[in-house]
Amino acid sequence: MRKFLKYWLGLYKYARSRVGSSKLPTGSTVLIHIGKCGGRTVRDGIENAVHNFVTHEVHIKKPVYRKDLKYIIVARGPISRLVSAFQWRYKLVVSDGDQRSRFKGEYNVLIKYETLNDLAEALYHENGEANSIAHQEIRKIHHIREDISFYLRDLLSRCHPNQIVAVLMQENLNEDIFRVFGYRNKINRHRSPASKEDKTLSETGLKNLMRFFEEDYEALIKLYSWGKIDREVIVKAL
Repeated sequence: MRKFLKYWLGLYKYARSRVGSSKLPTGSTVLIHIGKCGGRTVRDGIENAVHNFVTHEVHIKKPVYRKDLKYIIVARGPISRLVSAFQWRYKLVVSDGDQRSRFKGEYNVLIKYETLNDLAEALYHENGEANSIAHQEIRKIHHIREDISFYLRDLLSRCHPNQIVAVLMQENLNEDIFRVFGYRNKINRHRSPASKEDKTLSETGLKNLMRFFEEDYEALIKLYSWGKIDREVIVKAL
C-alpha cells in the first residue's frame, strides 16, 4: 500500500508541475528539461531541497515565453547529448524493443545506421553538400529531433538575461544543483549505458554533427555570454 500511494503521489506531483504556463502565478519558475541532460535528477533536487517551489516543467515541447516568468535551463554539451540520446533510443527501440513503434520511422533509421557515427558521416556528401535523406532521418530519432535549439532558440530571442535564474550543465550537474538549491545530490537518474567504442566519432562524423547542430552551440554560447555558464564548464561541454 505504501508503494502504491508513493507511486500515485509521484504522478500527482508530476501532473501539477506540467500545468499550462499561461496559468502559472506571476514570478513562477519554469524548468526547461532538455532531453538527455539530467533533468529528472534536477527535479529530484528541487523536491528534496525546496518546499513550495512553484515550477512548471517543460519537456519535449517548446517553452512559452512570459516576461513575468523565470527560467531554469538544464543543458549539456551538444555532442555528448547526441551520443547519449542515440544510445538510449537504440537500447529502448532496437535492443529491448520496448518502444519499437513509438515514433514513426525511428526504428528503421536506427537499424539502418546502428551507430551515431555512421549516421553523422552520412549527413553531408564528400563535396560538402547536404544529404537531404540523412537530414530527414536523423530528425526521426527522439531527443535528437528535440535538440537544444528546439527548446531555446525562440526563448533566448525574447527573454531578458535576468529571467534566466540558472543554467545547470550535465557536465557539472551535482555541483550546479548544490549551488542553486543547496541540495547535495548523489546520483544521476536515467543514465544510459555506454561503451567506449560506442562513443567513438570519426573526424568527419564529429565535424558533420557540429555543422548540423550549429544552433545548439549558438544557444549555449549566448548563455555563456550572459554569464549563466562558467568558463570552465562551457569549455568542457564544447
